[in-house]
Amino acid sequence: MADPPRLPTDVLIEVLIRLPVKSILKSRCVSKSWCELIRSPVFIQKHSKFERKQRVLLVKRYFPQQNGQGESFSFHDPNFPEVLVSPNLSIPILDDLNISSRKRSNISIHGPCNGLVCIAFGKTVFFCNPALREFKLLPLPRYPFGFIAVPLQYGFGFDPMTGAYKVIKISYMTHELPKFAEFLDGLGKSNIRFDLYNSASNSWTQIVAKVPNIIYLPGYELFYNGTIHWFAVMATNNYPCILCFGVSTDAFSLLHFHDDFDSPERYLRLMEYDDRLAVVGYSGYMPEPYKIEIWVMKEYGEKESWTKQFVAAGHYCVICPFLFLKNEELLVESYNGQLATCALNENKFKGFQLYGAPRTMSAVVYEESLISLNQIIASE
Repeated sequence: MADPPRLPTDVLIEVLIRLPVKSILKSRCVSKSWCELIRSPVFIQKHSKFERKQRVLLVKRYFPQQNGQGESFSFHDPNFPEVLVSPNLSIPILDDLNISSRKRSNISIHGPCNGLVCIAFGKTVFFCNPALREFKLLPLPRYPFGFIAVPLQYGFGFDPMTGAYKVIKISYMTHELPKFAEFLDGLGKSNIRFDLYNSASNSWTQIVAKVPNIIYLPGYELFYNGTIHWFAVMATNNYPCILCFGVSTDAFSLLHFHDDFDSPERYLRLMEYDDRLAVVGYSGYMPEPYKIEIWVMKEYGEKESWTKQFVAAGHYCVICPFLFLKNEELLVESYNGQLATCALNENKFKGFQLYGAPRTMSAVVYEESLISLNQIIASE
């Protein structure tokens, strides 16, 4: 096929980066020169910095005992969650692991970062570019002989200083011999271990961190302001705090809540609201009159800047909030496993025809990216 009439390269780039990723990928078939341009680091970098990329809602749902495949990864319009924008995501890595349908409910999504997500199931971790439908299985951390690492938390972030993508894994260490495990516990040593994956080296290293005596809570992490955040509880006074990991510094720190912070709700979730760090308190378990409280940290790192932004109540239950949408709407999973929105200013609830087993749904919004996993992960 003859090449189309030539445009100056800089003009062609400015035209192409404004197209949806699907259209850009199809444009690779126009000619060899277009294909080389679209795959070039210069084009991918310009596209990653372009502000009007398509935003997509990725929803993970779990269906028990459904044709032997328990989970579904589907793509939706964030403004109209019932609208599918792409065929469901099939993940060969999960199929190769031969995971039982029941255990598939524990698959977790972390991120996104620059259009990439990190997916974890137990000790198995891999990167995914949903737009390109690329997957990359990460190597396993190495542990001393006889020791078992039970994953407690994962975090996924991007280091702009080095261009590396990092995964932090928090594990509880025990020994396969019960008596030896009891002996180690008796020494009073911490059983918590931190391992860091770096895409630049495609390897894990252990981080010896001086972290205060805290109890880690299961739940979702938040990558915000170049830092990964998790909820934790101070073991000394049973008071909630936020454990932080700086992706560029590889160092841990703590954020504390305002002294007046006393959410009566049973569950807490870290989120981003209006480009600020926020915490959402919600009921989480019973279909009874509920209350949602939203606190916002006006100045990052300033304990006294926590402000109660919203208090909403109604006759439905939120199992888990996911993210804030336009017009002060909160996307949530309701008590019956339904995807829904709460209009915080109007105290209205709207359910969508998207269901799964309760407490197994997750949702993230990402901007489509042309970043190939083969370009960011070091060769073995």
